[in-house]
Amino acid sequence: MSLRWGLLGLALMLSSGCAASRALCPAEGGRPWREVRSSHFRLRTNLEEKAAAQTAVELEEFRRALLLAWGPGFDPPGTVDVILLSNPRDLEEFTDGRYAGYAIQTPNGPRMVMTGGGGYLLPDAPGDKETQAHELAHYLSAFALPRQPRWVSEGLASYLQTVTIKPSTRDVVLGQASRSLLQYVRTHGWLTLEELWQWEGQTQQSTAELQRHYASSWLWVHYLINQYGDRFGAFQSRLSRGEEPKSAFAAAFQGEAGFQAPLTNYVQLGRYAISTQPLPPVPTQTQTRAMEPADVHVIRATLFTEAPGDVPEEERQRKATLELEQALKEDPTHVETQRLRTEKMEKPERLKLARLLVEKHPEDGRAWDLLASALDAQGDVSASQEQARKRAAELLPDSPAAQNDLAWYYVRVEQPQKGLAPALRAVRLMPGNASILNTQAALFFQSGRCREATAMGRRALDMLHERAPDEARKEFKRLLTVYETQCTPTQASSSVTTE
Repeated sequence: MSLRWGLLGLALMLSSGCAASRALCPAEGGRPWREVRSSHFRLRTNLEEKAAAQTAVELEEFRRALLLAWGPGFDPPGTVDVILLSNPRDLEEFTDGRYAGYAIQTPNGPRMVMTGGGGYLLPDAPGDKETQAHELAHYLSAFALPRQPRWVSEGLASYLQTVTIKPSTRDVVLGQASRSLLQYVRTHGWLTLEELWQWEGQTQQSTAELQRHYASSWLWVHYLINQYGDRFGAFQSRLSRGEEPKSAFAAAFQGEAGFQAPLTNYVQLGRYAISTQPLPPVPTQTQTRAMEPADVHVIRATLFTEAPGDVPEEERQRKATLELEQALKEDPTHVETQRLRTEKMEKPERLKLARLLVEKHPEDGRAWDLLASALDAQGDVSASQEQARKRAAELLPDSPAAQNDLAWYYVRVEQPQKGLAPALRAVRLMPGNASILNTQAALFFQSGRCREATAMGRRALDMLHERAPDEARKEFKRLLTVYETQCTPTQASSSVTTE
């Protein structure tokens, strides 16, 4: 979850006094579940079929509205996972009853959990529209800006999180001020731009420090877009070409020495422009399939383990385990259920199960991925793991994680030429994922492509998500130092074995 100011990456406080309902599978008295796929979303929901399909179209509109920040022709690839519960009270079972939605990052992109019957872009919509917009903006902005200093990444996501579509005109409104962030900077002040540039190197920050950085990042982006739009646009254009961020900023704002002075008046007066644009057409085609009972139990297990709230971890795990056990009663070889269970299995048992799943489900890429992981856990990096990785990537062509896992296998066995193609596919599918960028940097390094390895390593460090642990940030810095100090145009291949 995002650790943003005010919302802390979570969702709307609920005040209903109604008894909580439960998002059960139909065999236990729940509503039917279905999966709806649109051009850019995979929606799993217990809404009625018509409402579910309409919600998928609304999400396409949500996405299209955010993309207007980079022009009407910008339309990157990729699919976002969404779990939509039919009633805000359904989520109370998985939390402490205070949240109507949340968003997290997964190896394949954001997972957004929502509640209610739709209308997410409307001003009075249930749930937390801003959390969903913030996480989706992070995901989409990476396609437009392959390099983003941390303050730009967080500032843009916060700037875009107030997106709204007017119900009457279908116009998209971008750039409205965040009331909570504006109130914060008016009350507590803000960091200078020089201090925000230093954010990249800071670890072990307190919640208060993070709040100050997030609010200040929003303020600076909002201010620069409104007061120096052409120059900030030029800055973004340079970032889109992969230029080093600080140099790109200096070039874009060259000759504008006094641009920081009016910020105090900007905060006090609160005068700014907003962008109102017609919503372009969005794809409306959807495909729907009924979900099996085992699928529903996996969703429930996922919600028990992921959802925010104060439910004790031991209780979460107990309930998730019960859901997985019930899923196996419904389908003993259900791939996703078994994948979740194998995390606690002994290595030999895990490998035996993975082989069985591949035998029973030879066209399911997740089974092949599980087999590859089980072989890897045994220390087997032979052709058997390579075959499993290749088959998983083939069957899951839209999974950046599957493509990256294959590429990383080739890093480990020092066969960089084989890894470059799947690495490139992973980057195209998810250019904002730091681990994916790190894999490509390692392959460049092993190939002796020194300049590209260093540039990609810097980009990977830039794109570390706000939730990345300090250990990961330190490791990415260490790898970048290796590329900068050890790699020369004539140096032989070197091995990088940490991701």
